[in-house]
Amino acid sequence: MYVKLKHEYDTLTPRPERGPEFYLARHLRKMGLRQGKGDGRLGRLRETARYKKTSVADVIHDRLDVCFTSEFRHYLWHVRTLCTYCGARLCKREVTRDHVVPRSRGGSNHPDNLVPSCGPCNRAKSDKPLWRFMLERGRPDLRIARPRRAAA
Repeated sequence: MYVKLKHEYDTLTPRPERGPEFYLARHLRKMGLRQGKGDGRLGRLRETARYKKTSVADVIHDRLDVCFTSEFRHYLWHVRTLCTYCGARLCKREVTRDHVVPRSRGGSNHPDNLVPSCGPCNRAKSDKPLWRFMLERGRPDLRIARPRRAAA
């Protein structure tokens, strides 16, 4: 009766036979020296990236494969969620969706128009255009650089 249930992987014995390769691979995975095949979404993305090469031109011309954009969005919203405007680390309770182009000014609910932000930044931006909000915040990297006069 038990013979019928047996297949390639021995499920009846409590400790199946494993060779030295298994133990070496497990040790390297635990030490962080080797990535296993089952390391979740990031592992699948790495495996996909081996076969689907991308370039900067693909990003600029919006020709990225769907798998890359979906993984980026997952990482952006679920793995390391930072406020787009102030850079604060956010937990799931604090994160809010902000429309880059406000809905009141013709923006859509498309994922390309949504960014994670904290509540104070989202309320401060309200329905302003992105460039006006950034200038009002006084971001030094967005200020217009004026040429210096030569000393006489």
